[in-house]
Amino acid sequence: MNCSDFPSAAAAQKFFLTSGGPRKDRHGLDGDGDGLACEWGGYLKRVASKGAKRFRSTRSRSRCYVGPRGGTYTVTASGRKNYGGC
Repeated sequence: MNCSDFPSAAAAQKFFLTSGGPRKDRHGLDGDGDGLACEWGGYLKRVASKGAKRFRSTRSRSRCYVGPRGGTYTVTASGRKNYGGC
């Protein structure tokens, strides 16, 4: 089997994995030894770069909360209180 025998890089990768890859590359589909058949990694990078979009936050400002003693704080992405954020 050669890379040209497959209709897509995904089909080649599936065959590669089911036939023992990456431990045993019986058909020589992984020329660079990275565990990805027929430049599957390069294909994924090209697809990802075409579909990459930049996302903007929909929040225009952080939300301040008032604590039990009257101090203000924001909540970080990890759920912690940030008392210097307001």
